[in-house]
Amino acid sequence: MRSGNKLWSTVVDYFLILSAIIGVGFASGKEICVFFFDYEAGSLIGLMAFGLLYIYLFFIIEYVRKKCELNSYSEFNMAIFGKLCKLSEIVMLINFAITSAGMLAGADYLFQTFLGIGYKIPSIILSVLTFLLLIGGINKIKFVANLIIPIMIAVIVINSIGNINPENVNMNISMKNASMAIYYGLLFGVNNFVAALPVLFETKLKTKGKMAVILSICLIILLNILVFASNNFVTDMPMFELSKNVSVWFYYIYFATLLMGLFSTLMICSHNMKKIISKDKKTFFIPLIIVLFNLLLSNVGYGFIVKYLYVVSGIFSGIYVVCLIILITIKLIKLKIKKENTNEIKNNQEQSDINNKNN
Repeated sequence: MRSGNKLWSTVVDYFLILSAIIGVGFASGKEICVFFFDYEAGSLIGLMAFGLLYIYLFFIIEYVRKKCELNSYSEFNMAIFGKLCKLSEIVMLINFAITSAGMLAGADYLFQTFLGIGYKIPSIILSVLTFLLLIGGINKIKFVANLIIPIMIAVIVINSIGNINPENVNMNISMKNASMAIYYGLLFGVNNFVAALPVLFETKLKTKGKMAVILSICLIILLNILVFASNNFVTDMPMFELSKNVSVWFYYIYFATLLMGLFSTLMICSHNMKKIISKDKKTFFIPLIIVLFNLLLSNVGYGFIVKYLYVVSGIFSGIYVVCLIILITIKLIKLKIKKENTNEIKNNQEQSDINNKNN
């Protein structure tokens, strides 16, 4: 029975991390277009850069977490950034706010463009649901993520496979394309990693679990790259447009999938904002302020947020991750030196005790 509970806990944690990364920007194909599409075969190099970055970041965070016995994101932030922890929290809040606003704007775009439902009604409804989940806590969010993410991944993969046209795939490559693909692949990586970082401290995934998350994301991106390598789009939701090619009924399934995707990321990013601002204290007003602020920011529009603000967020996140890696390296060096000094003192004390006994 215990092994069954452990497996279920691992599955829940796995989908919780994915829900922080795969939202409507990902499921709609807009993010893939912005960060990968323009570089033809170079996009595959960008994908490799993204995957390697994630492997390194996920595992070094887990190593530091165990080494320093850190049980929460706030403890991790204080241990690594010290006096600069407030500044790092601001960067995180910017990332989460932009992502959350993108999810809300995506809901408005979907309903307004494809169903003609009044402006802001969808984002207001999702904001209310997010508020209720924030009050309910992380267990409620885990439960919802575990329902949404498996369905969303399956639908995205089916849509991608159904739209790949190998005959039209352009696999030309150049140094310029490769270098830009690496840059944007890393930018995509850091932007989504920052969103997932606080969630890592909510899970107990071991190495194999994190590797499975990375491979799942890489597979979906690869399928999307192959699709976009043979198509050109002007719409803000190209994968939604392509879902018509699978079948009429699948078009409506993909519509529901996009809604689930944006809601999963919205609730995780809003939860992360709440943890940073309220420091795990139970309060009614902080969740209310968060959902209202994200709703206000979403007024700039989905296309603008993904095309411009996501890139800005990616740059901020890149600076954050570079600083994080440097500070973690310094922290590990200090821990190594401290351990060596402790061992040396211990050895000297043992040698001194031996000498005293001999005398």
